[in-house]
Amino acid sequence: MNPVTSDEYDAAADLWKEWQSYPWGKLLYTISHSNIQRHIDHHPIRILDVGGGNGFDSVHFAKQGHSVALLDYSPQMLSEARQNTEKEGVFERIAFYQSDVENILDVFPGQQFDLIICHLMLEFVPTPLGVIKDICTLLAPGGLLSILDANRYSEVYRKAIQSSDLEAAIQAIDTKEYFHPWFDRITPLFSSAEMIAILQENGCELVGDYGIRCLCDYLPNEPKYEAEYYQALEQLELKLSNTYPYNLMARFYQVIVQKSR
Repeated sequence: MNPVTSDEYDAAADLWKEWQSYPWGKLLYTISHSNIQRHIDHHPIRILDVGGGNGFDSVHFAKQGHSVALLDYSPQMLSEARQNTEKEGVFERIAFYQSDVENILDVFPGQQFDLIICHLMLEFVPTPLGVIKDICTLLAPGGLLSILDANRYSEVYRKAIQSSDLEAAIQAIDTKEYFHPWFDRITPLFSSAEMIAILQENGCELVGDYGIRCLCDYLPNEPKYEAEYYQALEQLELKLSNTYPYNLMARFYQVIVQKSR
C-alpha cells in the first residue's frame, strides 16, 4: 500500500472533523474511552497518543490529570489539536510532536509510557507490523496499549445491510482489505483475533477484547440524531462492547493489552 501522505490527510481534515461530529463518531469516542477506563487507575500516568490527530483522545485523558504526548504527522491536525487543548484548558498537560509514526523510536529515544493509544491509524501506514513492534518497545513493563481499527468481519454486514449490496457482501466474506474513499487507497483490515496474536508476539498479554459500534452501523441513521434514541443506543453499545459474540461483528475492534513485566 502506498502511504497516505500528510498533505493528503490535511486535505481530508474537514471530512474527519465532520465525521467526529456525527452520532456514530461520538459513539466511537465514548465507548473506546469507557473501555480504557476499565483498566487504568485514577493516579496520573504518562500517555502516548499515536496518530492522535486533532486531539479528541488526548484531551479526554488530559482532563483527568494525565500527561499526554500527542504524535501526528499532519500539521493541520496538530494545529487543530493545539486549539482544542487550549479551548478545554489542558494545553499544559499535552506535548505535541510532528513526525511520521515510522520514526517514532527516534522521536522518543529511551522513553516509556504507561498507556499508548493507537486508534484509527494502523490502516494508513505501509508497514503496520513494524509500527506495532516499535510502539510495543515504547510501552513500559505492565503498561497498557489500546489499538482500535476497522474490523474486517464487519465488511459483510456493512455491505449487505448498510449498502444493500448482497453481491459485494459475498465478495467481502474473506476480505482483508478496504477501499478508503477519502484517500483513494486499498487499506488493510484485521480482526481482533489477528491483532491479539500480533501483539502477543510482541510481548503483550490480552486484558480486553472489545467491539465498537456493534449495532450502530447496521441501523438507520435518522433516529440517531434524536436525543432519547441516541442515549438508549449508547447504553446498548456500552453493554454489547464486551459481550461475546456481539463484539466480534462490530464495525471496529478495540484490543487492550498489557506488556509483560
